Amino acid sequence: MLALETQKAFDAYESIRHRLPSASFPKNATTLSHVEILFEHVDGFFLDAFGVLNVGTGAIEGAKKFIETLHKAKKPFFILSNSASMPKAYLLAFFHSVGLPFDASQVITSREVLWRVFDPHSKPSWGVIAQQEQALEQTFSHAFAPDEAFWNSDAFLFLGSVSWNETLQKRWIESLHVKAKPIWIANPDITAPRGEGIYSKEPGFYTLLSDDALFEQMSFVGKPFNTIFEYALQRAHQEWGISKERILMVGDTLHTDILGGCAAGVKTMLLEDYGFFAHQNVDPFIDQSGIIPHFRLKNYETLFHS
Repeated sequence: MLALETQKAFDAYESIRHRLPSASFPKNATTLSHVEILFEHVDGFFLDAFGVLNVGTGAIEGAKKFIETLHKAKKPFFILSNSASMPKAYLLAFFHSVGLPFDASQVITSREVLWRVFDPHSKPSWGVIAQQEQALEQTFSHAFAPDEAFWNSDAFLFLGSVSWNETLQKRWIESLHVKAKPIWIANPDITAPRGEGIYSKEPGFYTLLSDDALFEQMSFVGKPFNTIFEYALQRAHQEWGISKERILMVGDTLHTDILGGCAAGVKTMLLEDYGFFAHQNVDPFIDQSGIIPHFRLKNYETLFHS
């Protein structure tokens, strides 16, 4: 997967802004200086994974302390991740390996939400874009790319882009222009932070940026779209007894975490130093997009200074 620079990634999101949910934003963001200020306004948390807990294969310094602080303050949380390339068990194993031992109930992925709303029997056969060695959680007629049967499928399911490339994309798009077919995408992210200002091309890059005729055939599950927030809010109400006005979505990306959170009616906080905007001045990006979080946090060190 080729790298995308921060500005190019941001511009890509802006170019398809009309395809993303509409939302209302606060007039100004409050810059946080201490964790206690945050707790005055928030009772429950939705946390992004990439750019908030980890970047690439390493945990972010301070993330573990932040989680411990939430536990100590008895503030419940869900990890709300667009991770869809692998079953949730693999994500849990990764978190355990970097010192973040979450329970399965604390992690909500777009992949697991997909299986709640996706009907695999709505079409006779599905072409699946994902790593072939990762078993699917449901049984239905399918073929993985780039097997020849993939191209003749009645519809498509895009889970992960690791095995995808520009050559396959070109053939796929050309075939869809000949005969349009339904496409389900379990990760709307255009990019993901890999560290050092490097961003990989994710399923959203190959789908959200398509022309209008193809976009009309697409169904997205994951931030910023509402399905994942709807599921998380339903669970938060049932399990926490907390209204959405007292829930905070913490993320590193304006167009997914912040836009999606505001569209869902929760409070939002942009964490700036680690993920999408690492080594960047965020102000111009907020000004250009008009996507304003309720809170801004430079880094975890700022949150815990004495």
